[in-house]
Amino acid sequence: MLIDSHCHINSEELRLDARGVIMRAKSAGVGKMLIVGCDYEDSCEAAGMAYDFASSGLYASIGIHPHEAKLYEKIPDEFSKMLHYERVVAVGEIGLDYHYDHSPRDVQKRMFELQLRFAEDNNMPVILHIREAMNDAMEILTAHRGLKMLFHCYSGGLEFLNEVLGMKSLCAFGGAVTWTGKASDELREVVKKIPLDRILIETDSPYMSPAPFRGKKNEPANVKYIYSAVARERNISVEELASQVEINAKNFFEWD
Repeated sequence: MLIDSHCHINSEELRLDARGVIMRAKSAGVGKMLIVGCDYEDSCEAAGMAYDFASSGLYASIGIHPHEAKLYEKIPDEFSKMLHYERVVAVGEIGLDYHYDHSPRDVQKRMFELQLRFAEDNNMPVILHIREAMNDAMEILTAHRGLKMLFHCYSGGLEFLNEVLGMKSLCAFGGAVTWTGKASDELREVVKKIPLDRILIETDSPYMSPAPFRGKKNEPANVKYIYSAVARERNISVEELASQVEINAKNFFEWD
């Protein structure tokens, strides 16, 4: 069974064809998908889709993305209720994004801290969006080492890998491992060195399409290309990788 640990079927690009997207993923061997929330409305939709398509192996996370942090003074009250929904399994994606800086950095940090404490209070794992902000993120996360953490689209390179692993975190890899260029070469070096039991695989669809679909709308069905690329770098079969990723995901999300 393949798993897409991070997708946005609730996005504008995919929601109108959600059923088709999910069926194509199932046909490609994808047994479980996590739909990620990025603001209140987005999180509500993720949770609703996970319920509506439960039989297709959908789960959800809820959170406020750093891009949207400026829109919130606090965590929405309804989030506390939503964490009790059967198919809501994580808080995220949350974190820091210094590439776009759509929200001021001090505001991003404040919302990041609030959501980390919220996850701690509710004993939930967190899905981290950290882009060009690893130094500040690691400083913040040091005070929350007890949390189960997943670095979505890990981009800390070998420089931060040991520190990340020291926090017992997992790292998710997406379409970038199939691309050409220096950044992807460095990412493949990380893929070779990270312990197998710390890996998850994701599409981040509709974004970050793997080769040969780069530049086109991505879907969870394309996760198979990422599995193939990671397995090749590890010199193992896709079946062996899939088996371990399934264990990793179950241990992290504690889903059925």
